[in-house]
This record gives sequence, C-alpha cells and structure tokens, in this order.
Amino acid sequence: MKLSRHGATLAAIVTMALLVTVGAASPAAGGLLGGLLNTVGGVVGGVVEILAPSVGGPGPYVLRFEPTQMVYGTPNGSQPVMRPGSVSGTMTLSVANGRTDLQFAVKNLRPNTIYTIWTVFYPLQWPMYFASGSARPALDPNFPSGPAGYYVDGGAVAPTASMKDSFTNGMGLDPGVTFVTDSWGNGSLHLTLDYNILGNTYDDGPPVGNKSLVTQCVVDSPGPQRGPCPAASNVQRVTTTWLRKYIAQVPAADRASQCANYDTSEPGIIYWQCVDPATVDPNTGNGLPRVWRFPFDHFRLAAHPDGLTHGFIGGNDTEHVIDMVGRRCKLTNTCP
Repeated sequence: MKLSRHGATLAAIVTMALLVTVGAASPAAGGLLGGLLNTVGGVVGGVVEILAPSVGGPGPYVLRFEPTQMVYGTPNGSQPVMRPGSVSGTMTLSVANGRTDLQFAVKNLRPNTIYTIWTVFYPLQWPMYFASGSARPALDPNFPSGPAGYYVDGGAVAPTASMKDSFTNGMGLDPGVTFVTDSWGNGSLHLTLDYNILGNTYDDGPPVGNKSLVTQCVVDSPGPQRGPCPAASNVQRVTTTWLRKYIAQVPAADRASQCANYDTSEPGIIYWQCVDPATVDPNTGNGLPRVWRFPFDHFRLAAHPDGLTHGFIGGNDTEHVIDMVGRRCKLTNTCP
C-alpha cells in the first residue's frame, strides 16, 4: 500500500528518532545512518571506490568450489556424502546489463538434501579452519568487523538471491540458489540475479544484508519460555533483511536523479529510504529501495539436514553444514 504524504512524513520522523536514539546509545559505532556515513573510505563522497580486484569483463567465468572437511562426516544428522573423494561443485557466471546469469551444479554430495548458497563478505580464514563442534569454516580473525571499508550495520553473509525476491523465511523453499539433490547427491540450478554479482564498488556488486537479527530464546522444555534466557547458547537467530540506502547517503547533487521519492521542499525527507527510479511502477508510483553493495569474498554451499531453508540467514550451527566454498580470489588469481 502506498503511504499518504502525511503517513510517509510520519514514517520519516520515526526513522529519524530511531537513528538518533541508536546513535546516542552507541556513539562509537553509530546507527545505520551514522555507521554508513563514517565508513572507511567515505561512502557518501566515494561510492565508486574500488574495494576489491576486478574480475574482468562479462564472462562467462567458471568458479570451482572447494570441498570442506565436513564432506567426510555427518554433522547435525545430515545424510552421508555419496563419494567424498569425488565431490565437485561448479558455478558459471556471466554478467550483462547489470544482471548475472548464474548456473551451479554439484555431484556426489549428500543425497536428497536441500542446499543453499550464501554470499559472504567477511574474509575466510585460510587455510580453512573449523572451531570445535562447528559445521562452518571460521572467518579470518584479523577482520573482526569485516574487510576495510565495510558497513557498521552490514551482516557477514547474505543470501545469493535477487533483491526483488520474496522470502518465505523457511515456510517452503526460499528463492535464490536453492535446490535439492537427487538420490545420488547430484543437483543443479540456473537463475538470473538482478545485479552484477562480480561488481567491486559500493554501488555495484551483490547486495549486503543487515546484521540486526530477530532472536528467540529456545530451552529444552515444553511450553513457552518465561523469564530471562538462561544462556547465550539458547538464543537462536531468526531473520534479517537487505541493508538499505537512505537519501542522506546519496551526494546532494545526485539525489533528484537517484531517488524517485526525493523532494527538495521537505528537509526531513533525506531520512527516507532512497527509491530507485528504474524500479518505479508508473501505475502505482511504488518502487524498490536502493541497497548497499560490496564485493563478495567467497560463497558457502550449505546443506540443510533439517529439511528447511532459513530465509535471509543460513541458520545456526546446528541447522546446516557447509560442504563447499567458492573463493573470489580464484577468479582474480590472487589466492595466497
């Protein structure tokens, strides 16, 4: 439903109040707006800054995924891999007109298993390392807040899916790179993403997820939980969304052309989300907000032994198994 002018203005005021509150509570980190405005490299004034080595032209590019040590075990109740020594995963990427043609195929993995692929922005620790009891490889401890120039409010991972896709949050198979292997552990998928997944600037490349999560306390007893959560290990993550770009985060000279909802007569409107003019429906006036981008570091192929996908996040350590990774450095010949 499209907001009235009064309703939209009220929403802007609420948004400003929230941003001011968050900023006051944590001056060092800042809220969504403050964190992005103070990102290393100056996001507002330098959105075209090159953040990673360029992959090159339109492609096609072939990225060979590398198996993790998880393929030799059955963590979290997963099905055994058919032939661990013969596992293969291949992603083929072609980019044209700001869109990405993506094909992916695996062989000899876990049979009759739901798999998803996640875009990861934080650097992977290499050689690959798994903490005790974990089914996912560790991130590089030298980058606790992500790579240089990353967003204060950005999540470490995001789903490999189009920005316009509607997520079910696990109520059915979510969109994006989601597929089910057959009884031999083979599977494939072909889709088109509405962005350049190989891009390497703040306004190009894969969209970033928001690290703010809905959490739920889960304890080993029937019935609803009452009182404080007994331990941090009982807190489970539920969902998140794309990290939006606000009008205030667009250079002043470009706001009218880049934000369909920009109005110079209302100063407070800079705290609205910036609507991409290219997405506006001429009949309804509705469009999609711009979101922040960042070059990916690697992909993770996650098996879901519980038979469920998990919306915008990959779930918890007990809900999935990372069987393979696909590293960006393989495409740029910069791997250590």
